[in-house]
Amino acid sequence: MNRERKIWLIIAASLLAIFIIYYLVMSVSAVSRTVNDFDNAYFASLEQKEGDTINLCAIPGYIDMIRDKAFLSSQVKLAESDSVGLLINVRDSVIQLLIKGLPVRTVEIDEYDVSPFFHRANQEAIYSMLSAPLNITGMQATFMKNPVSVKIAPRDTSQAVESVKPDTTDFEAVFYTLDTDRNIRFFFEQQEDTIGADRRARFFFDLKDRMRNASVTMKAVTRLKTPPYVPYIKIWIPKAEAKIIYRAIPREGMIVLTQ
Repeated sequence: MNRERKIWLIIAASLLAIFIIYYLVMSVSAVSRTVNDFDNAYFASLEQKEGDTINLCAIPGYIDMIRDKAFLSSQVKLAESDSVGLLINVRDSVIQLLIKGLPVRTVEIDEYDVSPFFHRANQEAIYSMLSAPLNITGMQATFMKNPVSVKIAPRDTSQAVESVKPDTTDFEAVFYTLDTDRNIRFFFEQQEDTIGADRRARFFFDLKDRMRNASVTMKAVTRLKTPPYVPYIKIWIPKAEAKIIYRAIPREGMIVLTQ
């Protein structure tokens, strides 16, 4: 290998290293930028009084009070709707399907992961946002939401008993995302792997999300801009329950969130 080629390789490696470092720095700064924009938008919407410098969030019990108030307010607004709603209580590790404010199904959360955005943003701003239900704007899943099932009416009770068959869709891997109008994305994943295909589906589901984020980040970085950041909540629950929840909530349904 001649000297000139070595020099070009060193230059190329140096440029690649600089780009990777810049990419990582911009990716990390995206969280801070999103938090700052979120907080600034909230404070800009308030009526600031001259001399008002009290930090209410520092008062013991204040955060708990506004959390409970926002949670109750959001539930009341959801109860005014006729459709099925989804309640996610991260603090108590509980998910509920609600109709007119009444729970019709309750599921315990096995595991969850919350975006650092929720801890770093101003808590008053967070619970102001959560004082009303989040509206679902998009869904993506590894299985059909409304599978078509054709049944022939039985002639008598004996045929009715014979026609009862177990759910044969258990082979479907259950992973899906819910996007909302508040720029919060929910990930629902089955906790257990019932068959080998589930592990492959989990890998490709995660890979698809990472590729999507990398694509958006790369476009912003090449334009010397801070990439957008979408706060997330990842939830792991039993496979059967995850499927029921996805098929129960409307495509433009509402979510009550507290954390």
